[in-house]
Amino acid sequence: MRATEHDAGIVSWRYWLAPGMGVKRHVTLAVAGGVAFALGAAGAVLWLLGEGRRTAAEPLESMLTSRSWATFGGWASLAALLAGLTLLIWAVQRLNRSLLSNWLPEPGEAASRLHDRLRRARGPRIVALGGGTGLARLLRGLRRETSNLTAVVAVSDDGGSSGRLRAEFGMPAPGDLVDCLAALSDEEIALGRLLSYRFARGTELRGHTFGNLFLATLTEVEGDFAEALRIANRMLDLRGAVYPVTARPVTLHARKRDGSELVGEQHVHEGGGAVERVWLSHAEPEPIPEVLAALRSADLVVLGPGSLYTSTVPPLLVPDVRDTLCRSAALLAYVCNIMTEDGETTGMDAWDHLEAIEAHLGRYPDVVLMNDQPVDRLRLAAYAEERAGLVQLDAERFEGAGLTVLRLPLLADGAHAQHDPERLAAALLGIARERSGS
Repeated sequence: MRATEHDAGIVSWRYWLAPGMGVKRHVTLAVAGGVAFALGAAGAVLWLLGEGRRTAAEPLESMLTSRSWATFGGWASLAALLAGLTLLIWAVQRLNRSLLSNWLPEPGEAASRLHDRLRRARGPRIVALGGGTGLARLLRGLRRETSNLTAVVAVSDDGGSSGRLRAEFGMPAPGDLVDCLAALSDEEIALGRLLSYRFARGTELRGHTFGNLFLATLTEVEGDFAEALRIANRMLDLRGAVYPVTARPVTLHARKRDGSELVGEQHVHEGGGAVERVWLSHAEPEPIPEVLAALRSADLVVLGPGSLYTSTVPPLLVPDVRDTLCRSAALLAYVCNIMTEDGETTGMDAWDHLEAIEAHLGRYPDVVLMNDQPVDRLRLAAYAEERAGLVQLDAERFEGAGLTVLRLPLLADGAHAQHDPERLAAALLGIARERSGS
């Protein structure tokens, strides 16, 4: 136990003295202030002594001219200097622990927490657009390295708890927003369990999640969905920010390649076959101002991973968002799905996905990330039962269009063919840092 505490203490000191913490400069200023104070005090004493200062200085002069001082004076001065500096740093640390004990359960962790917060604050500015589980998984990976994160979430879901709240309160779909709020929280496990809790009893509450009701309550209190999200961001102390692409409830319309049209996100997959185009019921919904500000200052904008027509494309259907993206100097990256989805991207390869992005956005992404890690037979068989398969890559078409494709091992473990959050985040952060020059 003692060894563990000792090691933790060494780590804490290392963090306090790490670059960027701002501690060394303040300790230096404190030392300089102490030296100036000591010199001032000595000068004041000599001034007050007047002519008697020679008598007072005789013992000091005698010591400084002695043989012992000539032999050990340098070492004694160095020891006193080190002791004083150690005492000063120890006192500053103890002061910090005393001040922080009212806010942190473990004040000894203050150095590591502050170091981590400052490190992430210097991370690249990244905006991720989408929805569903894909966006939340991406945020979990990115938040470890940067807090300059903005999630822009599609709000066209009209099924389940979100659909019921849309119908009853006339608010945008809160479900995907709730998942992203949990993903960016330092208390993700506890908060995620709370926000995702689904009521199994009660006539009115059955089927609703607490997170959806939480946002619905904030919206009722504030009278505005956008303001409700601003308050939620502050309350949850996120490593970034989560905003809906628009504060207006919108309905997704889809036209399949066979010419049939469907209304409502929950109906898009009906009838099978791939989607050709999607649009919103409101032709020009207004975006949240924070969304446009984040896009203008971003180093990297990420589309996907997620369902192409029901998660990735919907945020691009807001005109101001689309126009800002087309004018943005940020690098635009698209994370291509590993598998197709029956009734949405049936039979579509990677180039077809890119063509869909360009058709709805008006430009191609600058870089496309694709998984090149083999998917095992067991998972392929499970997807085949759902009439889904691997998204194939025709590299020559990308080369002919001058588009960059990064093929990386991005497959996560588990029953589903999903992207690994850490690997995907590492790839995107490398691209962003290269772009920003950091």
